[in-house]
Amino acid sequence: MQELILVISRCVSKRKSVKGEKSFYRFHFKGYYAGEKVKVIHLFSSGNSLFPEQLSKGDDYLLWVKRKRVYLEVLEVELIKYKKII
Repeated sequence: MQELILVISRCVSKRKSVKGEKSFYRFHFKGYYAGEKVKVIHLFSSGNSLFPEQLSKGDDYLLWVKRKRVYLEVLEVELIKYKKII
């Protein structure tokens, strides 16, 4: 069973993956996760229709995510659900 991660972070941008047609959102993060240094979070869709097209650059969000991997100081996660912080 994969662990649930709660993240409070600011959306920095929306990008298109260089390895394929997948889009992802970049979120601000500076610190460590499970002992690994992380500089940014890449948020990917979990494969269902949950992927939010309405996330806005500069807005803060509470994210419920599952870890995919940490690679080159980038934490890649899959979205479970989210809530905009007002």
